Order: sequence, then structure tokens, then C-alpha cells
Amino acid sequence: MKSKSTEPEASPIIFDNTVLSNFALSQVFYVLQRLYAGRAFVGKAVQREIQAGINSASTSARLQNRTKLEEINQALDDGWLQTPSDEVNPNDDAVELRLTLEYSQRFGAGESEAMAIARNRNWVFATDDGAARNFAKERGIKLTGTLGILVKAVKNKILCLSVADTIHGQMIDEGYRSPLSYENGISSYLNP
Repeated sequence: MKSKSTEPEASPIIFDNTVLSNFALSQVFYVLQRLYAGRAFVGKAVQREIQAGINSASTSARLQNRTKLEEINQALDDGWLQTPSDEVNPNDDAVELRLTLEYSQRFGAGESEAMAIARNRNWVFATDDGAARNFAKERGIKLTGTLGILVKAVKNKILCLSVADTIHGQMIDEGYRSPLSYENGISSYLNP
């Protein structure tokens, strides 16, 4: 399987809810910080989605997830994960609003906003949603996802391969729908 990431090394990256949640719920948010500090962004719509998830955690099983998801808010407070600046050229603001409205005909608010910003600002869009990935690819938006980020972490020696495999398994346990099997994981991807 060939990597589907089209992520340039130093481009800003904007995350959707699924990718952030995969890393937060598996308690490996540090991987994102090590790879993307200073160029990691999350839109306001995704922040609202995450906050809704935190607020809805009422059962004891979900309370544990609530604590894990709060790591996203902590990253925003710490400043390494940022909200995209509203201080853009008014024409850019209009383009992003138009694209967000157009994309919202097919996708949720968080994905629509993130794709619009990524397309207009030439940023990387991080998502695991297959339909959103195909849509973004058709529009020339640079992409990565949970799997691409784990592979990048191994290649950049932030994670060793066995730890990446373990994290991949944890993510699947937490609900990540990986294109790789639980048993084979990142190892099979990097060493076919």
C-alpha cells in the first residue's frame, strides 16, 4: 500500500475532529505536538464539535473519554495548537466563507471549514474521512490522516516502529477505523 499523504514537510496543518480525537483518546497527543508545534491549527467549528463531545460525556465510561479529549483544549491553551487567524485579507475571508458554505452541502461544519481554510491558504488538511479525503484530493488540497501521521512519526524518529504499532492498536480499540489490520499495523505498512 502506497502512502496517500500529500503533506509537505513544513506546511501549516489544519485538523478535523477525527484525527485529533484519535490521538487524544489514545493518550498520544504528544506525537502531534512533536511533529506540528507552531504550525498546527484547528478551526472554530471543530472546536465546537470537540466541546460538544466533552460536554456530552455523562456516563462513567464516557467520563474517561472526556478527560482525554480535554487534552485538545489544553493544547490550545498551551498555544502549540492554534485557531487560524481571523486577520486575513477580506477577499480570503470571503473565499473561505463561500467554500465553507459550498462544502457544507456534503460535509459537517468542522470538515467544511477545515477544507476551505486548507484550500484557500494552501495548508494540509488532516482527516480520516474517506469521502472528505476524496473530495479534497479532487480539489488539490494537500492531505494526511492518522495513519500518515503515525508513519511520519516513525520516519522522523519520534516513535519507534513497535511503539507506533502499539499506538495504532490502541487507536483501533478506541474506535479508529484504520485501513490497516490490528495485527499488522504500521509495521506491515512500512515493511510490506
